Amino acid sequence: MPNRRRLTLLVAAIAAVGLVGAGCSEQSAALRVGDTTVSQTDFEDELDAFASSPAFIQDPDSVKGELSGSYTQEFVAAALGQRIEFILAEQVFDARSLELTDADRANVTDQLQGALDDMPADLRDSLIEDLSRRTRLQQELGQEGYSRALTEAADSTDIEVSSHYGSWDPDQRTVEPPEGPAGSEPSQGPGDTPSGGG
Repeated sequence: MPNRRRLTLLVAAIAAVGLVGAGCSEQSAALRVGDTTVSQTDFEDELDAFASSPAFIQDPDSVKGELSGSYTQEFVAAALGQRIEFILAEQVFDARSLELTDADRANVTDQLQGALDDMPADLRDSLIEDLSRRTRLQQELGQEGYSRALTEAADSTDIEVSSHYGSWDPDQRTVEPPEGPAGSEPSQGPGDTPSGGG
């Protein structure tokens, strides 16, 4: 009997860990674009890096939210929009069987003129890859072709934003801020326009 009880406790413990793990993994995703997931931790690290970089934000107070350690909805929505664009661009890039070259990366690095130097190395490298893919696609497709390819990719891809940060509006292809109080400046998006009739 003691062995059966231990087995029951072990199964219960494993089930509890599985439920907790499943709940955490569901809640820890800031963004899902098709099969690509960006964790809340990675996204918030990216927000922190941009907010503390003088090359991108000259006045850090301008992106601070009302709550300590938070950011304005406008800033968060812009960062999510950029991340969504980069993921979609990678999908289009891969679908066209394109390859990044060292020259592509070097050209983007030169154009940035050190703007990413104060970023953590892994984020800096990731952004250089993302910007290199975008630049290469724009060269291959032209600006209109690039925009059209991203629109088609967005329309054919499941995009989910954590309710913590807002929601994806598939019609406008933008991130709408969450309802309720937010940072000092609301996001300029489809949810900010009065709908009329009321």
